[in-house]
Amino acid sequence: MDYIFYHDNSSVTGRELKRQLNIEGGTNGPQQRPRNLIRWGNRADVRFNAQGACLNRKSALNDASNKGRCLELLTAAHISTPPAATQFAGELLVGRTETHVGGSGFYLVTSQRDFQLAQRLGCTHFMSYIPTDREYRIHVFKGQVLGAGEKLMGDTATSLHIRNVSTGWSFRYNNIDRIPQNAERVAIDAVGATGLDFGAVDIIKSVGGNLYVLEINTAPSLVKPAEGNQRDAEHGPMFQAYVDAFSRWIRAGV
Repeated sequence: MDYIFYHDNSSVTGRELKRQLNIEGGTNGPQQRPRNLIRWGNRADVRFNAQGACLNRKSALNDASNKGRCLELLTAAHISTPPAATQFAGELLVGRTETHVGGSGFYLVTSQRDFQLAQRLGCTHFMSYIPTDREYRIHVFKGQVLGAGEKLMGDTATSLHIRNVSTGWSFRYNNIDRIPQNAERVAIDAVGATGLDFGAVDIIKSVGGNLYVLEINTAPSLVKPAEGNQRDAEHGPMFQAYVDAFSRWIRAGV
């Protein structure tokens, strides 16, 4: 059997991938040795390792999720990230919690009081705020770009600086020609630098034209519950690309 190992926060997408791929899966790990294992963001220990191959090994997931370690790996690969900060020194910062779902867990820090409040709200690391011209999410699988979108402001947006779903921003995938090729190259290099097999890389282009990697998502949200029916799911624009990529990988057995 083949198995997809997801966690509670990614269970909506994980369950739908499991169903579409027609494989086993869950949040507790396989109960017998699987042929192939896909780790959809879950870096917990498993009782049975894969007989064949594993997508996104636990060690790579640990490196990607540990912000300090991830920064070291990206820096060593000459990939730019927003400078980290350990205190407020008069410049705008962005505070981030260790884990965040759906774009949550981001706080704009404009003062020492904000800095202390962000810490109380669970922020574990801070980075310099980069004045942003564009923001992209680029999905990479085995060194190839599966697709890319640009984060755009909706009609109900409530913030210009914190750009997430709750403030009215979302990624749109119908203008892929707007994604610069050098951003795609940066995304491929970032996934490779962390040892991941796949990931969704969030990249900003500053007003000065420089590219910065914000993070690598190892369990991006690809579906959402269908309105009025929690048992059904609406597929996002990248869902089928992942299903196709995983299916080819399972058939190839590598």
